Amino acid sequence: MTKAALQSSATSSITPTPQIAPAASPTTLSSTHATVCHITSSPIIHPRDLGANRVLPSILSVLESRSIIRGKSTLRDRTPDAKLIPTRNARNNTPFVEKPYPISSPVKYSPIAASVAIVFLQGPTQKGNPVLRTVLRAIQYVEVARQNVSMPGQTNSGPDRKPLENPGAPVAAMLLPLLLSLLSPVAIAPTSEAQEVEAGLSPEEIWSVEYANQNFPWGGDTKAQFREYHDYFTMKNRMQFLADRNPEIMTYHEGLIGGVNARGDEMAATDYEGWYYNHRSPWLKITKDASGGDCNVFVGDCGNFDDRPDVMLVGNHHAREWMSYEVPMFFLETVAYYYGMAGVDNDGDGSIDEDPWNGVDDDGDCGLLNASNQDSNGDGNPCGPGDLGVDEDFSEQFITDLIDSREIYLIPMLNVDGNRYDREEFCGPTAWENCRTSGWRKNLRDNTHTGITPIPDIDEEVDEGCDGVDLNRNYQFEWGAPLGATGPLFPGMCYADGPNNDVYNGPVNYEDNDGDGLVNEDHVDGKDDDADGHIDEDWMGGNTEPETKFIQDMTEMNDDDGDGASEFKTTLTWHSFSELVLWPWGHCTNCYSPDDEFLVYHGQIMGEMTDYAPMQSSELYPTTGDFCDWHYGVHNSYCYTIEIGNAFHELPEDIAHIAVRNVGIAFYMTEIADDPRYRAIVGIENTTARQWLSSPDNVTVPSNGDIPIGFCLDVSFPYSTDINMTHLMWRFVEPTRQQDDFGPTEWSSVPWSRAPFIEPDSSVHCPLRDGSNGTLIEAHVPLPDTSVGKIQYKAMLGTTNGAFPFIYPTVDEGGNYYELSIPYRAGFGDAILSVLMFLVIATFVWGGLGFSLREMFSEEERVLGMPVDETD
Repeated sequence: MTKAALQSSATSSITPTPQIAPAASPTTLSSTHATVCHITSSPIIHPRDLGANRVLPSILSVLESRSIIRGKSTLRDRTPDAKLIPTRNARNNTPFVEKPYPISSPVKYSPIAASVAIVFLQGPTQKGNPVLRTVLRAIQYVEVARQNVSMPGQTNSGPDRKPLENPGAPVAAMLLPLLLSLLSPVAIAPTSEAQEVEAGLSPEEIWSVEYANQNFPWGGDTKAQFREYHDYFTMKNRMQFLADRNPEIMTYHEGLIGGVNARGDEMAATDYEGWYYNHRSPWLKITKDASGGDCNVFVGDCGNFDDRPDVMLVGNHHAREWMSYEVPMFFLETVAYYYGMAGVDNDGDGSIDEDPWNGVDDDGDCGLLNASNQDSNGDGNPCGPGDLGVDEDFSEQFITDLIDSREIYLIPMLNVDGNRYDREEFCGPTAWENCRTSGWRKNLRDNTHTGITPIPDIDEEVDEGCDGVDLNRNYQFEWGAPLGATGPLFPGMCYADGPNNDVYNGPVNYEDNDGDGLVNEDHVDGKDDDADGHIDEDWMGGNTEPETKFIQDMTEMNDDDGDGASEFKTTLTWHSFSELVLWPWGHCTNCYSPDDEFLVYHGQIMGEMTDYAPMQSSELYPTTGDFCDWHYGVHNSYCYTIEIGNAFHELPEDIAHIAVRNVGIAFYMTEIADDPRYRAIVGIENTTARQWLSSPDNVTVPSNGDIPIGFCLDVSFPYSTDINMTHLMWRFVEPTRQQDDFGPTEWSSVPWSRAPFIEPDSSVHCPLRDGSNGTLIEAHVPLPDTSVGKIQYKAMLGTTNGAFPFIYPTVDEGGNYYELSIPYRAGFGDAILSVLMFLVIATFVWGGLGFSLREMFSEEERVLGMPVDETD
């Protein structure tokens, strides 16, 4: 039990209850004095029953009859009223039933005795340790005997006697600490056994109160703190606010500007508005210098750089899946708050960056908790992803490096129309109460308003039995029935599978898209179905909705390097529910993509990060026309679907921990956006984990000149020699005495310099972490010999196929930088000149001092300024 717990337990044990009036007696003492503790126990016994503990009453008798104040022993004569002390049964947490003793007067207790007794109140007094029970009964005996009070089985025949002065009281007072130290183990040991105190610590004993209660550092209202769901309007306002406060890395947008798209269609901004509420999907462009770089007039964004990989993160395809936009909002808050920081102690445990996003309690602090707190998210997996103490202290420098080297397209709520309808009409704002695993799924396409349908739409209101399209069945790749979607029987008809068909995939396209006189002869599947030399040029349907057209054009019009291909090498879409990580293919069973091994690798990593089950999408159930099949099948983007949680409308109190559990995936997808295939290869081969950057202990600082820092690489690793890709980042700091203990947070504003890595000698090898031979490259830090301070350094590694950056030290090693102390290295000049200089200085300093002293003590000259001695 901790000290705080012991004090708390003691306090609760001595809280007084209403007084019990004592029986009338000639020996009743005054009840007007200060009240102190009264200890209830079993019947009082005679000293001869105390056995080995007979010395205790004698010592306590002395202590209780004296007050020791400022070193003086004073006889005490305070008589409190009798009180009952409420205690609790430690085994079942039920109150003990205490009864007053059958004595004729209240018992007199002194503060010293009470203070001793308080210690013992931590253990059971009725059962348990017999020595403890004996001591407590002895205390009562002493008090009663001192007051000449009748005890059970005895008569009080003598007059009241005042206790005699005890000249040994000072000695007894000195023995009090010894007494307490000898008896405290007796009190404490039974306490742990009797109360069955839960082993481990509470969250507040390990972390800051803010972290223990999941109070996020960016502040804000209950929605920003993820205790309440955003709606469309509050989400939009928050996005605009964060973009306004972080203009160097964020710009806010709605839909697209439009123009002629990649398919030759003229598009206007209104083409991306929802059918019913006329909202365009809000999104953020996130990258360093978001207003710089190239500007895309069709998309409407700037901050486009041909050397920065792009990643698309999309939430809320399905209206009722509210957590699917809360997780991207949590990602946004994390980026906005931590960008530009480094070395923050996120959990208040005194360490920094010791627990990155990987689903593992790297620093073991969750394991220090008592068992009842180890599964804080209630998923049945103690100290797993989402629990307090897991992935809680990530690297802020890692976040900053990602934002500086990536372009992120964050679309938290794609299906604005459907989400508003689900919240405002279909389920209501407290949907978790009545629609926990149901709700409105689709958008709000008016399926009875096509111009040729035989079903009139008189009132133009939402027809819940027919309207709407499932956006995640409306993408063109392998669009259509029969797998996981329902095609219309004829244009505008959605009753193929009964009312409110949740997976209606949209209307059929009856256009001759390629002008060959045929219709729908070459649907989108990556093959030349009609053998005309063109692929997928006459599709059957799909991408008919404002929301899916928005995704299509953002993807196909985002071509930073002008090669005609999409820049999105990774894409991610959040859904709910089932706690799954899914990847292509989804349209077929018992089929595998060409990149299956690598898709599986990343999927398993994200499964470990979240404790979600990783699987190919079609293993759950086959679907056609979904987001990930289209992105991978048409644009070769590594695409993943995350099925969040266990309900469409989770309880508000679960929003925070579910968001925490899932946020790391967005950063992982952003990290691998440079080359996900190669990242999987080196991960499978464990290549990057075998490589190492020289730590400060292994760096030799020469007596003069540049400082070499080595980097041991796998001989097969295709590192780039381009300094923009591969380099050592370093900076020199000169801490003052007050700054000597500064860490990454304080030094984060100091700019970095770059030093290229070179291969000094092809015959020089170094041992990799697995013991095999590696290639040594070195960077030389050009630091003057006169510099005294610290070098902070880290390596950024790029490959010839464009993967960048691989950062060392790795995230698992802290993810910030190494720090090397630099002594004064400049020489002190020629030895002869140094001796001559010393002699000159000594002559002037010591010679001048000697001359001054001689003059001061000379009796031949009077001291200037002193009056003349007229006696001379």
